[in-house]
Amino acid sequence: MTSFISRAIRLAAPVSSRTIVQASRSGVVLPRFVTQPLAVRWASTAAAHKVVETEPSRGDADLRAPSTRSSASELEGDAVEHAAIEEDQPEFHTLAGKVNDRTLRALTVSPMQLTTMSPVQAEVLPLLPGLIRPHDPEDPSSSARDLLVKARTGTGKTIAFLVPAIEARLAEIEKFGQDALDKSGLDPRLEKRARRQLARDYAGPVIISPTRELATQIAVEATKLLKHHPDLQVHLLVGGESKRQQMKHWNSSSRDIIVATPGRLRDLLENEPSVAEPISKSKMLVLDEADTLIDIGFRPDVEAIADLMHPTPERQTLLFSATVSKVVRDIARRILAKTHAFVDCVTDDAPPVHAHVPQYSTILPSAADQIPHILRLIAHDQLTNPVNSKILLFFPTTKMTQLFGTIMMEMRKNLPKQTRIYEIHSKRTQEYRSRMSDYFRNDKSGASVLVSSDVSARGVDYPGVTRVIQVGIPGSDEQYVHRVGRTGRGKEKHGRADIVLLPWEQGFLTWQLKDIPMKAYTTSELETELRELATTYDQNRRQMGTARFVPPYLPKLDALGDEIQKFQENVDPDAVKETMASMLGYYVGRSGDLRCQKSVIVAGLKDWTMEACGLPEPPYISEAFLSRIGASDPARALSRIVILDV
Repeated sequence: MTSFISRAIRLAAPVSSRTIVQASRSGVVLPRFVTQPLAVRWASTAAAHKVVETEPSRGDADLRAPSTRSSASELEGDAVEHAAIEEDQPEFHTLAGKVNDRTLRALTVSPMQLTTMSPVQAEVLPLLPGLIRPHDPEDPSSSARDLLVKARTGTGKTIAFLVPAIEARLAEIEKFGQDALDKSGLDPRLEKRARRQLARDYAGPVIISPTRELATQIAVEATKLLKHHPDLQVHLLVGGESKRQQMKHWNSSSRDIIVATPGRLRDLLENEPSVAEPISKSKMLVLDEADTLIDIGFRPDVEAIADLMHPTPERQTLLFSATVSKVVRDIARRILAKTHAFVDCVTDDAPPVHAHVPQYSTILPSAADQIPHILRLIAHDQLTNPVNSKILLFFPTTKMTQLFGTIMMEMRKNLPKQTRIYEIHSKRTQEYRSRMSDYFRNDKSGASVLVSSDVSARGVDYPGVTRVIQVGIPGSDEQYVHRVGRTGRGKEKHGRADIVLLPWEQGFLTWQLKDIPMKAYTTSELETELRELATTYDQNRRQMGTARFVPPYLPKLDALGDEIQKFQENVDPDAVKETMASMLGYYVGRSGDLRCQKSVIVAGLKDWTMEACGLPEPPYISEAFLSRIGASDPARALSRIVILDV
């Protein structure tokens, strides 16, 4: 039986078919991208790829979406990939007597097989069972149950909030049943009836996550923790999926653990009384990635959801955030009890999350060097990581992402390895983006590239990313850091980041990234290193006796310029013009960050359409339009571009 999802979050154990079947049976309405095994056949059009929902033929083996079945060796590797573990941290078995025996068995035996806690888990989990004690108005100390936890992504915080949530639900059910038993004169039938009533009428902990992908990961982790609690069920309420199907499961099962994105949950609360009534009685709220929730505009939804639930301190709230900015502190004051505790798992002397990742910047001599430099960077990574190259390739606009998705598909034959290309941007449906994200996350081909706009910069964990390449300037220095944070994650912390800029973009490095430890990396340095790697690769190929099966790379490298020229001769001019228009809209508003005149940006983009994309002449832009945006006379501005001597 094909598993519905390979692995949820790399902080614990892999997800087995049995776990997902249990998830499905226990009320988790998994997104279609998780439950549909699709083959992906790519069409090299200028704007998009085509998804064909059929099994691929053997001839399409290199294009096939990665299998979600895990081998024994893969499972063994995943079981120990519990991030941010330090040798002096306590072990999970020390929780005996503090958490339910069945919960502990899920953590330490099956399915998770965890041994040592991560720092954030070591701070939160030993607080049990006191952390989940019910609020008592006559006992002031019982109000000190809310937590503000500062912990970075990839440190094990999912388990840190799921275990208390599950234990709180178990305690609530036990107390409700015991109260009914006491009132009934020890009639066990009334106790069971009371437990069933609680499960239907009173929702358990509500966990809010900023993205659909993260919410799905949390829901599957919750299902694994509930393996030995067959009566408890998980509900996943996210956008982009059938509301009717989610409501069908909601109305047919108990509401023990609710994992949701804020938009879909608020929609259901406002339009579905059968959802609003039980959740209004929930006594625990968990906010995961609170800073991201605020950054992407969900603060009003979060506050509306909190207002519907029990007021603090009767409601317990756990807020987890990678950063504690002023806006995070504001929402903490709004929804946490005044007596909340602050748990800081990021020490003052801890380096920034990106500091251990080697970072390189390249200012291209001209726009003509953009495509070959990107391809050489990908080839460099494949030869440096011959069995596990996995690259995130970021672009600033959706149109540019679409164009370069097509370029990568056309030019991948000039890479050392058979390479899988995935593409994610806002013009794709949510279902498609989620499916591609899942395929890339679980890709084990050893040579894969995800071409993305900023939809993949935050939140979603892509295990094993060996390199992040940013082409063009990001939206801010913070966005640059978030993108770099996609690599060098987990226990091994291996990775690399490159940013590739056109000549007129160099001001972003000088003014916006001046505090980032970054090494200048010229196009000639890359060419020299890549040729040395290719020579070694071809020699090893012959020595290992694989020459019949593995083609040499040096001939491909030598032919790269000719292949790019062939592509330019057949490029879709409309796609290039649309891409230039999107870049113009993006960059003109960023002229201040670049310390660059708008007329220089326009001239540089026109130059890009010819030198990088092969148009015989630049697209026409009226003088009236240029005047309106303050960028008139680009021809004269072009003479002021300083080309670095590299």
